Amino acid sequence: MFLIFFSQSSFAQVYVEADQLLRLIESQQRQLEEQKTKIQRQKATLDALRQQAKELRQAIPEDPSLPPGPKYQHAETYPSELETEIAEAPTNWPGSIQVTGSEMQVKISGFAELDANYDTGAIVSPAEFITSAIVTSDRTAAEGEDGQTNVSVQVSRLEVETRAPWGGRKINTEMAVDFLRDFTSAEPVLQLREAYGQVSDILLGGSLLLGQDWSTFTNLTAAPNTLDYEGPNSMLSLRHPMVRWERVFLSTLSLRVALEAPDERIFEGAIEVSRWPDLVVAVISQTDHMNFQGSLVLRDLRGSGEPQSAVSDTGWGVNLSGVIHMPGRLARDFISYSYSFGSGYGGIVGDFPPDATYDINDNRLEAIPTLAWYLGYQHWWTPSLYTVATYGLVQQDNFNFQPEFAFRETQYSSINLTWTPSPQWLFGVEALYGTREDKDGAYGSVWRTQFTSRISF
Repeated sequence: MFLIFFSQSSFAQVYVEADQLLRLIESQQRQLEEQKTKIQRQKATLDALRQQAKELRQAIPEDPSLPPGPKYQHAETYPSELETEIAEAPTNWPGSIQVTGSEMQVKISGFAELDANYDTGAIVSPAEFITSAIVTSDRTAAEGEDGQTNVSVQVSRLEVETRAPWGGRKINTEMAVDFLRDFTSAEPVLQLREAYGQVSDILLGGSLLLGQDWSTFTNLTAAPNTLDYEGPNSMLSLRHPMVRWERVFLSTLSLRVALEAPDERIFEGAIEVSRWPDLVVAVISQTDHMNFQGSLVLRDLRGSGEPQSAVSDTGWGVNLSGVIHMPGRLARDFISYSYSFGSGYGGIVGDFPPDATYDINDNRLEAIPTLAWYLGYQHWWTPSLYTVATYGLVQQDNFNFQPEFAFRETQYSSINLTWTPSPQWLFGVEALYGTREDKDGAYGSVWRTQFTSRISF
């Protein structure tokens, strides 16, 4: 009897506990449904705010006071939710990624570019328009005398940059590669562009750069936006290893001093024998309406001639270059310019004329006087459509003992029409014309038409 009573009591308790559990489940189910409804309302509100922000962005007129460059101009370029979250992540370096467990930030960028061009004459630089590569005599069909078409992706680029704090200072690095190592072919061959590290506030209040970068003699800000990668023949375009110190003295004025590798010497009749690095000093002024750089390079030119003895001369060059923005209604337009002169600095110039020539009769090396300048103008037709017109000239004063085929003069002209339908996509067409003249009067000219499409990341 006791067992029967105990069993009935146990079953009753089980029923009570089960009923309480069911009530708890129903209560949690109701709470879950209420939260789901609340989330749906919040999502609808967020979508409405996004749509309102999108409409406001489209309604904002173009500000002519802003510096030129591609901007979000179209509704289809409005970022996705994931892009918005990344863009709004706390960082002082847009586009970078914070390395987990570290204070270092990493940024990966670059672009994939397709260049297609057609030449009307003989030139042996199919991917770049190097006017010194124009053939002046004994032209052949293999060199393009009858016309040739080339398609290349050599300009495509990959860059990796890092930034990290160090005891109140900053350590930056950059590594960049492209596929332009062999300019005589349209085939992509990997080459190192930049590879350097830079530490801020490390010496006399200035930063220190060690590695490979553009020569301090170069002003990249003044480079015209040509579709052809090479740009004007007179652009200073050397990259090599260096140690460079830079200090900002005022908000608009800075000084750079560098010792750069004694490479890329181009001698006629002598073999380069490197000895002392190049010394380069540059003063840079930057304001909202203009950029200016004045730079000086001193070079020890040393080579071995026919008697197998070392002979040398001093090379030097001065460059004045910059950008001037137009006033008023043309505020987005600007002029790019560069003017260089000196002797023995040809290896830094984009057309690579010789630095010096060897006189076998007197067993001496003579630095060659060189003049190089260009002028470019960029005009914006619409916020996403612009034209760049550029002219450049390189001249050398030849010595009597130089060979008859020695470099004398090249001229470069280009004009393009470029469209940027989105910040990541650029494409356009460009017409280029170049000439080369040698010491003996031999002459060559080439017209090139180029189509370019570049998608950046």
